Amino acid sequence: MELNPRHCHDRFAAAINALARPKQIPGRIPALWITGHPQGQCCQSFGALERSSQVQYACRLTADHIVSISGLHMVLAAGTFFWLVRAFLALSPRLALLWPVKKIAAVAAMIGATAYCIFSGSDVATERSLIMTLVMFGAVLVDRPALSLRNLSIAALIVLAREPEALLGPSFQMSFGAVAAMMTLVPLMQWRRAKAGPAMLIDKVLSWAGRSAFGLVTTTLVASLATAPFAAYHFQSLNPYGLIGNALALPLVSLVVMPAAVLGVLAYPFGLDAPVWNVMGIAVAKVLDVSAWVGGFSGSTVVVPALGTGALAFLSVSLLVLTIPASDFRWLALIPAGAGLAFAATPHRYDIYVDRDGAGAAIRNGLGELTLVGKPSDFVVEQWLRADGDGRRSDDASLRQAARCDRLGCVVEMETQRAIAFVHEFSAFGDDCHRAAIIITRLDAPSNCGAPVVLDRKALAERGATAIRLNPEAAEIQSVKKGREVLPWMAMAKASLPPTRERPRLARPVPEQDLPEEEISTGEPD
Repeated sequence: MELNPRHCHDRFAAAINALARPKQIPGRIPALWITGHPQGQCCQSFGALERSSQVQYACRLTADHIVSISGLHMVLAAGTFFWLVRAFLALSPRLALLWPVKKIAAVAAMIGATAYCIFSGSDVATERSLIMTLVMFGAVLVDRPALSLRNLSIAALIVLAREPEALLGPSFQMSFGAVAAMMTLVPLMQWRRAKAGPAMLIDKVLSWAGRSAFGLVTTTLVASLATAPFAAYHFQSLNPYGLIGNALALPLVSLVVMPAAVLGVLAYPFGLDAPVWNVMGIAVAKVLDVSAWVGGFSGSTVVVPALGTGALAFLSVSLLVLTIPASDFRWLALIPAGAGLAFAATPHRYDIYVDRDGAGAAIRNGLGELTLVGKPSDFVVEQWLRADGDGRRSDDASLRQAARCDRLGCVVEMETQRAIAFVHEFSAFGDDCHRAAIIITRLDAPSNCGAPVVLDRKALAERGATAIRLNPEAAEIQSVKKGREVLPWMAMAKASLPPTRERPRLARPVPEQDLPEEEISTGEPD
């Protein structure tokens, strides 16, 4: 019988799912973290797991780096291998004194991290985290500091050489931005212990607990601030209580969940893994409980308007200026940071969003809110709302209240008293072409339609998904295929007028005239 590796992989994931809190969400997350497969069945996707309210809370409030396999899991897995091997070798005084125990443990951690990456499915984000981890442990082999901006730069260059497009993605920006900020700012915020005489055991324990809690809070705060611009730009959301969620969940993940994952994998071939999975499942359940508790706070997720390119550029420059210099010149980062915050405080929202095939649109009404017309998909509506900083759901009834609709189409009055028409039937063009400033339709509009802007089937095929920003002097049209277009209202009005044609004159009888014979044309050339 031929052995299918994918089948064995699924059986292992199913075993974890069955042992770690059976028939519950917490049992599926350990299977996801270890194997990259949430439920151990090929026909089941991670989408069902993501739709769980518990997992959504965990994604939003303890950040995606806890639920999805990322740098956190890679570092914890490699760190567990490193600690176990180094502690085991240190049990022998001879080995500890004569052998380079630290370097041997680093090699073991590199092998373990690589095996974890392969075993978990080798996703793009996981491979990126593996490269960073290998560079850090490689620095240990050559007696260099593991955590340094030089190593981070080497890892970034390797990742960009392998996939240059990653530079524009949120995963690369957020992971490297967070690590760079923590390397720079966290040492400046270290717990400075006052010099004193011999302390008692209770004092040492309290001091250790205080330093650990302070380090966890500072690292989480710095990472949250460093990744906030990228989160606002790509996902249009901020998590004000992420600091609380991370501070409560990360100790469980670091001290219980990931070490249990490594021990469970090592104990699985011997059939001794069941108690380990149970402990891991209990810890994961506590993580989700913490996330759900924090998610119950009012304002746990704040939807913000999408940052403009200028705001993101200034904030990114401020992060680079803050992290690269080793002197007090780093505080010059406050200048571009202030400019970026100024741009972010005055976002330029679009007034109209149109689906790529004209199935629906979102139009800003007289109250300054978006109104839906047509039948766009829920996913598209959610993207429009998030880009506008609107926290409503796609099924909110208030999204359609400001539109006047009948069987022929819909009309929305904007704050500028301009009417935007969404046409369903061809017979509606007669009125809408004269009174509407913009017409949106899936049909072919008449060639003599007098509306300044007409987005019909042909225009949308040329542009794709389109967004429009209306100014007093012009309409700024941003589309996927054509890019940015600026059309002045007067020019559009003149261009939209139908061409004037002279009506054909009726033939009239010409009275007979006596013409000389030489002036009568015979049709022959002169």
